[in-house]
Amino acid sequence: MSPTRALVFLVAALAATSARAVSWDYAMSVPDGLPGTFDLPFPVDYSGAVTIEASWEGPRLLFFGVAGPDHEILARRSGPSPQRLTLSADAALLAKGESWTLTVKALAARGGVEGKIRVTVPDAPDVVQKREAELHPPPPPPPPPPAWTQPRPAPAGAPVAVRGVYDAVEALRGLVFASDAPPDSCGWQRDLVQFAAAARDRLGSAGAAPDIPSLRYFARLSDATSAVRGLAASKDPILAGPVPDDRDLRREWLIARYELTQPIERRLDELTELLRGGHAPTLEDERWIPRFIACLTACERYFDERVRLGGEGNAPNRELADAQWSRILAAGHVFSAFAPFLAEPPSAP
Repeated sequence: MSPTRALVFLVAALAATSARAVSWDYAMSVPDGLPGTFDLPFPVDYSGAVTIEASWEGPRLLFFGVAGPDHEILARRSGPSPQRLTLSADAALLAKGESWTLTVKALAARGGVEGKIRVTVPDAPDVVQKREAELHPPPPPPPPPPAWTQPRPAPAGAPVAVRGVYDAVEALRGLVFASDAPPDSCGWQRDLVQFAAAARDRLGSAGAAPDIPSLRYFARLSDATSAVRGLAASKDPILAGPVPDDRDLRREWLIARYELTQPIERRLDELTELLRGGHAPTLEDERWIPRFIACLTACERYFDERVRLGGEGNAPNRELADAQWSRILAAGHVFSAFAPFLAEPPSAP
């Protein structure tokens, strides 16, 4: 550039501007009243978007021209600040060569120019891939599942009663976390597995069984579950039906049936009353207990009404019973597995 051509480029820096591009930044200065022309070569090695961005202070107009390989004119633009040119570097253009040139011209005019230009070109695919990986690292691996969701055998040499608790808890855990397990619409299953696994582990590691009021309450839960199971599986015509067609016989049948089912319903009601009455203080804050009782009660209603109403399809709570019953029975086995510790504490392993 001659002394009279006073378009001066002061600084050039190579920097990554995005995950897919690299840029050169330049500062430019044009003295007041002087013209200037400057040719800025830059390489374009990879296909993608090429952008020219310029901004400057002052009212003067600048001319920008971009030539590709073989001096082929690709774009022209002139005007006030700011200016932006976007060009496409495709395979056909890249085949002609990599040398591009940006020409900047300033005609003689009043006022100086102070500004900057950024030339951005596509980066190499491997560089892009690495940069994107750094910008968007893979998410960290999920934390390991809680220990209570995983199988756990009884300690070696554990007493028979302790092994029974481990077996019962594992049976329930396997059902609750099976891949084809239906949703728990009652919301008690996972909480009970977590509670039972903690009680099991204290028993296995330190021989510490739940306190006596809790064990007594477990026995009541076990008895209530067994009573509902008996209602569901009974072959007694009073419980299993069919409903007599004769009006007088049907009335007698209903009375006899009530005498058998009313104690079961009363037992279910007592479970809630006892918990509220402080009979098992350490269990009062366990959310799974009232939910389990509600679910067990709904199943009892279904087993009762499917007979009285003349068929499974006529009784409410069928879907709930189908989804919950096997897990309710497994929960009953967990409760009953703690029964031996009401009589004598387990010996430490």
